Amino acid sequence: MSTTSTETSPALRAAKARWARRRRRLIGYGQWDPFMPAEPVRAHLAKLAAIGMPRKGVEEALGLNRDALRHATSGTYGYGRGEKVTRELGEAVLNFWPKLADFPDSASVDPRGTLRRVEALAVVGWSRAQVAARVGRSYVSFKNSLKRDRISAALAKAVARAYDELWNQRPEDHGVAGWNADRVRRQALADGFHGPLAWDDEDLDNPVAVPQPDAAVSLLTQGENLADRFLLGESVILDAASRRAVLLHLMEWTDLSVEQVAERLEMTEAAVSRAWERAKARARDEGRRAPWRRVYVPQRDLLGEEVARVA
Repeated sequence: MSTTSTETSPALRAAKARWARRRRRLIGYGQWDPFMPAEPVRAHLAKLAAIGMPRKGVEEALGLNRDALRHATSGTYGYGRGEKVTRELGEAVLNFWPKLADFPDSASVDPRGTLRRVEALAVVGWSRAQVAARVGRSYVSFKNSLKRDRISAALAKAVARAYDELWNQRPEDHGVAGWNADRVRRQALADGFHGPLAWDDEDLDNPVAVPQPDAAVSLLTQGENLADRFLLGESVILDAASRRAVLLHLMEWTDLSVEQVAERLEMTEAAVSRAWERAKARARDEGRRAPWRRVYVPQRDLLGEEVARVA
């Protein structure tokens, strides 16, 4: 399966690794078949299209050549759609579920992730009018957009960027009057909104996810759970709780950098950093010991950089 460049997406790299392991195992058993039925791939692409992710968006997100999936969906060169696809391609598609950043700006997406971000910011003290100003929209236009069944991916991404900047910032430290921020906080609590600590980044845009306002971050156990199996090298799909456990373990007990943890968990560096900071904040709020990096991680020569800049 060819790609548009040597820099493939984390999802595609993970699919390639799973495919290679399976290929070696089945060749050893004499059962290797490089193809799989195309129908499950088509069904999955239909689900993705229903949430606003077009076929071309899937190809771009996975780092595939343009029209790489056309053979499976509509056929090429006058032939009908294919009945089989390579396992490597099929498994890459079946294991792909888009994050907000994967959607083209022109796509329409479920507004729940955007609403959750706006509500979480209100708990911190940021009003909808202030968020609207951050994303370059009038208050009325912004408010009306949040009432729709679908919103543009461009707006959802703009709100996500504002959320990333403001989720741990007090409005009072940015020129907002204290009485105004307090009013927004009180109304948010009265409305039952959940703050940033109740949401993991991976859950914000998941329509079926629920907030975890009182959930303590669980530690790894000796049982055969997903987190342990993942850390032992098994190819498993982590749920939200297991992903948090793995992230905390890697950050607290290994010398992996944030970049390396992000690559291993197929997350962004910013998402790993926020999850780590949220875990520490949640532990402090609950009176527990906050996690900390126990293994020495070499840092950049900041002093040398400062000296170089002064020079």
